[in-house]
Amino acid sequence: MTEHLVSVSFQPSGRTVDVPAGTDLFSLMVNLGLKHANTCGGKGKCGKCKVKIEEGLHGLNPPTETELKHLLPEEIGRGYRLACAVQIPPVPFLSVRSPSSGPSTQKLQTEGLAVSVPPDPAVKKYTIRLDRSGSFEEEGVADELQERYGIVCLMDYAALTMLPEAIERGKGCVTCTVYRGETITAVEPGDTTGKCLGFAADIGTTKLAVYLVDLRSGEQLAFSASPNPQVLYGDDVMSRITFAMAGKGNLLTMQKTLLKEIARLVSGCCVQAGTDPRWVYEGCIVGNTCMIQVFLGISPKNLAFFPYRNLFRKGVTVGVKELPVRLPVHRTARIYTLPLIAGFVGADTVAARLAVELNDFREPRLLLDIGTNTEVVLSDGNGSISCSCASGPAFEGMHITYGMKADSSSIDRVSIDPETFEVAFHTIDGAKPAGICGSGIASAIAEMLKTGIIGPNGKFRNDLSGSTERIKTVDGKAVEFVLAWKHETAVNTDISISQKDVVEVQKAKAAIYAGCTLLMRQKGITADQIQSLVVAGAFGQFVDKGSVQTIGMFPEVAPGRVHEVGNAAGTGARIALASLPKREEAERIAHTTKYYELATDPDFTGIYARAMLFPQRRDHDAGN
Repeated sequence: MTEHLVSVSFQPSGRTVDVPAGTDLFSLMVNLGLKHANTCGGKGKCGKCKVKIEEGLHGLNPPTETELKHLLPEEIGRGYRLACAVQIPPVPFLSVRSPSSGPSTQKLQTEGLAVSVPPDPAVKKYTIRLDRSGSFEEEGVADELQERYGIVCLMDYAALTMLPEAIERGKGCVTCTVYRGETITAVEPGDTTGKCLGFAADIGTTKLAVYLVDLRSGEQLAFSASPNPQVLYGDDVMSRITFAMAGKGNLLTMQKTLLKEIARLVSGCCVQAGTDPRWVYEGCIVGNTCMIQVFLGISPKNLAFFPYRNLFRKGVTVGVKELPVRLPVHRTARIYTLPLIAGFVGADTVAARLAVELNDFREPRLLLDIGTNTEVVLSDGNGSISCSCASGPAFEGMHITYGMKADSSSIDRVSIDPETFEVAFHTIDGAKPAGICGSGIASAIAEMLKTGIIGPNGKFRNDLSGSTERIKTVDGKAVEFVLAWKHETAVNTDISISQKDVVEVQKAKAAIYAGCTLLMRQKGITADQIQSLVVAGAFGQFVDKGSVQTIGMFPEVAPGRVHEVGNAAGTGARIALASLPKREEAERIAHTTKYYELATDPDFTGIYARAMLFPQRRDHDAGN
């Protein structure tokens, strides 16, 4: 029987492919690298992979239960379906439009603290001049390095193959690239000591950030960033772990996808700096434990089940030739991944600690890196203890009805009039809103608390439903508050906060609060003793301090002691790249930081349950 091929066209990209009828639409879009929203990796749980079938709709099966749950009847009537529920029908032509591939631009937090460290990198270059009348063998080079620079090192095979041509072209003058003062990794003709570069990369669950650094001075020459392309396999870590485990070759697919994007960003940095990639001799990588293992091509299966232990703790060094995708760097370059603390406290947390110099203070200091997961580290003169809180999805826009990552069309700030309940909202770039990002969610919930729309238990006040059209009801119960009316938005529908969204925020903030509380309890420290609460990550950079205090996300630390530091992980990666002593400090941090498993603490459930409540307001009676 002849296989029925269907011509499938994707808009607005215009890409067209011929595939067999019965092909899964979600998987097809993933394989083609077409970006579309999803937070569950195609498992039918999030309802965000919405597409519009513009031609060929008549051939589709009726909507599934999942689609009926996540799509409004009028949306289905206009041809909207969920990509994860659609099998390509046996029609001649199918046209698919993805609303999530519009013109908005995701905002990526790439900048952090400006920290200066004396440059002392792992890679250094030395120029020597050999006596051309004598021996040109490897021992002669080693003797010159020892005599002129006092370093004792051996030449590896790759450098040995470069030696004859380097001596000939350099007329006896050659430059040796030395790794960690121990190994000659490259030999080049002439004096090339002025060209010694490295790159640092922060692999976040949401974003990638790459920094090009002059290893001699430690100066940042360029940086480039993009969304993490692994979003095709799910927005959160657990979805990607599930995908990696789901089929043979999936891990390699994820690794290659990541490496290709890193390669593109490194190339972009080199273009910005006006330099050749062959002068890049080392890379330094940070990320959570899952991202590091995927980068290295190591299965993250160990993170799928309790007790979620990491396979290794020390930093890993790998030659670029060992990676399945060629990075635009010197062919002998090495890549170093910072060490890990625990299964869900990774190299990004170690890097953040380097950036904020958490080990340099005896007074209690608390570091929170809020992302798809929230890592918490509490340090004082008696050492450091850390934990991971399953809190990030809500504050990354996930699991929220109209939630989205921070981009030009996301609501990031909200103000509600306490008398009329009218809303003033702000989007990141002033565009019409398409959804609401993490900082906007915190702002909206805080305003709803302050104006009494919801009470300390998070429930809507039913007695206000007649006071404003913005409060929607079902069977007489208030269930939703409209932030932006349909005509004000870019998505042709009202954007609102539902009762379910409020609960998601309660769960997220309760997890963070409980994690901080239990770490403080382990050290016998109270909130008033915390000298500095440092918040890293994009959420901490853009959210209003007052909003997070209103909803009770953090311990009751004085506002003047709360500091935002931006992308501290990226800063730490650059520090580790530029300074070998700091890299060794990172290894000590990972080795000495105690990890505390919240799930095993008998008090966690009680503290978490109490933290689900919002703090009692002092300025307005909620009426509950």
